[in-house]
Amino acid sequence: MNEIPEHTIIYTRPTDHLMFLLGGLGNALYMIFFLIETEYFLGILFLAISVFLIYRYIKSSQAQPKLILSQDGIQVIGQPFVSWAMVHGLQIRPDIKKSEYSETFIFTNNGRIQEFPINKLSITSWQLEKLLENYQERFRGSQEEDREQIIDDRE
Repeated sequence: MNEIPEHTIIYTRPTDHLMFLLGGLGNALYMIFFLIETEYFLGILFLAISVFLIYRYIKSSQAQPKLILSQDGIQVIGQPFVSWAMVHGLQIRPDIKKSEYSETFIFTNNGRIQEFPINKLSITSWQLEKLLENYQERFRGSQEEDREQIIDDRE
C-alpha cells in the first residue's frame, strides 16, 4: 500500500484520429497547387483548412486528465471533489455487445450516476480496482484514527 502515491491522476487515452492528419496534409497539397496556379484565395482557404485539421489531430492525440483519486475521495475533472463517504455503488461493470467486450467504471455521488468507459482511460480495470481499494482502505483507516483521537480527547 505504501507504493501508491498520495493521489493519482488518471488520464484519458489519447485518440488516434489519423483522418484529421491525412485531411490536413491533403489540403496542404491542394494549397500548394492553388498557390502555384496563382489562385491565392483558394490557396489561403486550403491553408486555413489544413492548419485547422492538423491542429485538431494534435489536440486529439494528447491525453487529458479525467479522474483524481486520493485517500480523501474522488474528483472528476470539471466537477467538485467527492469524499469516499459520499460515493456509493462503486463498481466496474463488464459490457458485452455483439462480439465486443468493454468495461465501465460506475459510481454514484449525491444521487448522480457517473459512468466512464475504461477503454477510454489510460489505465486497466485491474489497476483501477486496486487503486480504488487502496484509497478507500486508507480513507477507512484515517476515519478510525480520527474516531480514536476524538475518544482519547474526551477522556
